[in-house]
Formats: sequence, structure tokens, C-alpha cells
Amino acid sequence: MTKSEMLTAVKNNLKIEDETQDLTISDVILLVCEYCNINPEMIPDVLERIIRKKAKGIIDYEAVSGDSFVQDIASIKEGDGTITYVTSGANSKEGIYGLSDSDKTALRLYRRLRGYV
Repeated sequence: MTKSEMLTAVKNNLKIEDETQDLTISDVILLVCEYCNINPEMIPDVLERIIRKKAKGIIDYEAVSGDSFVQDIASIKEGDGTITYVTSGANSKEGIYGLSDSDKTALRLYRRLRGYV
């Protein structure tokens, strides 16, 4: 499956009819291809599920938060005014827009060594 075919498949499964999310979905496709060392013109069909879920997570996050990043609060102490934010895992900006550990675990089955086709 090529990159454009994958984009069309993800858009169809997410029921997106316009081009507003094409850039987000294309970024996720390229992110997965880079991690797996896969040519964007030869993407396995089974990766559609992973790409679709990751793109849906980004689209949903941006619908709620807009373009700004809102961190979750881990704890608040009132005595000296200390606020601790959650900075790791799926709630971090890297976990939302990048590949989280669970994403990498799912993609590890399809990862190829560099130099091999």
C-alpha cells in the first residue's frame, strides 16, 4: 500500500470527507515509516490500524485542547505553593504527537533493519 492509499484508507475508516486532517494523518504515516524503516510506497496493510488509532488520538486531543498543550497535574501542595505536573507517558506532548512506548511495542513486529528490503 502506498502512502496516498494509506491516507485514503485511514480517512475512510475515520469517516473524514474533507482535507483538513490530511497533514496530521500524513505526518503519522511518515512517523511510522521512519520508525519501522519502511519505504512510504510499500506500507503493509496491517499498519493501517496503528496509524488510524494514533491519528485519531491526535485529532481528538486537538479538538479538545486546540493547538495549545495542557499538562495534567500530578499533585498540589498548598503550604509552599508547589504544583507537580505529569510529564511522562501517554499524557506528555511526546506521547501524544510522537510514538509512545505502547505504539513502539505494537510497531516492533513490523520494524525492519536498515539496509534490508
